[in-house]
Order: sequence, then C-alpha cells, then structure tokens
Amino acid sequence: MRRITEEEFSKKYDLYKPMLYNIAYSYLKNTSDADDIVQDTFMKYLSTDKNFDTLDSEKYFLIRVCINIAINLLKSKWKKDVVKDDSIALNLTYNNDESSNIDYFNFICNLPSKYKSVMVLYYWEDFSVEEVAKALNISTSSVKKRLERGRNMIKDKIENMEDSYEN
Repeated sequence: MRRITEEEFSKKYDLYKPMLYNIAYSYLKNTSDADDIVQDTFMKYLSTDKNFDTLDSEKYFLIRVCINIAINLLKSKWKKDVVKDDSIALNLTYNNDESSNIDYFNFICNLPSKYKSVMVLYYWEDFSVEEVAKALNISTSSVKKRLERGRNMIKDKIENMEDSYEN
C-alpha cells in the first residue's frame, strides 16, 4: 500500500485527472464511466507498492492502468448489454472551447482502441511520439504508423460525411 499524504495525493490527482479522464472518455464515451475509471485508476495507484523513479514512469503507469480498466469495462458483459447514447459527446469540450476539437475528439473516440490511445495521448495530451511509445510500451515506429492510420480513418469519415451532405 502506497503511503503518501493527503496533500501529495491531491497534487497528483489534480495533475493527472484531466489526462486520465480524456483517455477514459475516449474509450467509454460516457462521463460517469470515465469518472469511475479515473477513480479506479487512482485506487490502483494507491494500492500498488511499486516505486517510481521519475514522474514520467508514474504517469505511464497511470496511463496503462487507465487504459486497461477501460478496456476491461468494455469487455464486460454488463457494458455490452447497455445501449450507448453518443449524443452527450456532442455537448462536451476538452481542454479548450474550440468547437472543432469536439468533432475531432468524437472521431477519435470511435476509432479502434489501438489507434484511439495513440491519438488521445498525442493530440490531446501533447505527448511526443517517444512519450506515447513509452506510455503504451510500443515502438516509436508503431506510434507513427498508428497515428498515420488513425488520421487516415478520420479523414475517410470526414470525406464520407461530406459526400453524404452533397447527395
């Protein structure tokens, strides 16, 4: 069990919560589930005995835990039986008030998870390619390829939308 003061925990929570929330929301597309994932992630953090050499290793640990919890929830039978309401996502803004970001975030949320994680960390959390690779424990070339494929998938969706508006 990790022993940190309430003040230290509060600082870490304030530092990592927005990033973890964005990651969780990108998987679950539900504000309540995203909040639950963030809470579960911090509970795992508090229950681990792992010592972190750097803030980066601590951050990468939290990212992996968050992604794993989100994927496990998506795989659960309960989650498969629940009907999704993506209309809520249209009313949310992340990191700033630019309306164009809402659309791109929603496109990213609908990507397969291996592209979603890379896109959220790179574009919303401003991680470098190397940082994304460390966080997800994949090579930098895999990160670059997943970014490319994710961008192409979004581009195709946008083109399909534009074609349907023209018809």
